[in-house]
Amino acid sequence: MRLRNKPWVKEYLEKNSKYLITWDKKTKINLADLFEIKEQPVYLEIGCGKGNFITNHALKEKNINFIGMEKEETVVGVALKKTLAEFKQSHQEVKNLKYFNDFAEDLSDIFATSSIDKIYLNFSDPWPKARHAKKRLTYKTFLDIYANIIKSNGILEFKTDNDGLFAFSLEQIDENKNWELIYQTTDLYSDKAALINNIPTEYETKFHTAGKNINKLIIKKTF
Repeated sequence: MRLRNKPWVKEYLEKNSKYLITWDKKTKINLADLFEIKEQPVYLEIGCGKGNFITNHALKEKNINFIGMEKEETVVGVALKKTLAEFKQSHQEVKNLKYFNDFAEDLSDIFATSSIDKIYLNFSDPWPKARHAKKRLTYKTFLDIYANIIKSNGILEFKTDNDGLFAFSLEQIDENKNWELIYQTTDLYSDKAALINNIPTEYETKFHTAGKNINKLIIKKTF
C-alpha cells in the first residue's frame, strides 16, 4: 500500500518507537524479546496496510502476539496511529502488537526457522504482468521462505480480490510439497461459517461493498 508522505509520521514513529520492531540486519530477531508475554504464539501479517485487520485481531485475541509488517513508512505511521486510538477507546494498553517497517523478501534473514505460528497475506500486490510473477507473494520461492520460518503444521491465510492472483496462488501451492491446501473459496461472503470470525481489511470492505467477490485460501505446513 502506498500513501502520500505525511510530515507528521517520522516524528510520530520516533515518539512511539516502543511499538516498533528494529532490526540490525545482522542477526535474526529474537521474538521472545519483543513482547511482554513471551510464551504466546506469534502471528505475522505481511503487508498490514492501515492496520484495521491486525488491530482488531490484537484487540480480540490477547493470548496471541501480532506483528504487522509494511514496507512503506507512512503506512506504518497511519496503522500505528489507528492501533493506539482503537486500544485507547477500548481502555486497553497495547501489549501484543508491534509494527515492522521492512520488505518481505528478507523474511528468512529476519526471523529464525520455525519461529512464527501463523502468517496472513491480505490483498497483496497482484503484479499482473507475467514478467513480474516472481514478485507475487505467493510465488513458489516465497512459499518456501514461509515454510522455513513458520512452525510445524503452521497456517498461512491468504485473501485477495484479484481472481488471477488467486488462480496463480492455487497453482503454486499445488506444486509445492511444503504446503497442504485445507480451505478455499472464490466467494468468502457466501460462506457463513467462514464469516463468523472474519475480520476485514480496508480493501476487503471496499471491494465487497462494490460487489466484488473475495477469494480466500488457507494452507498448512506439511512438516
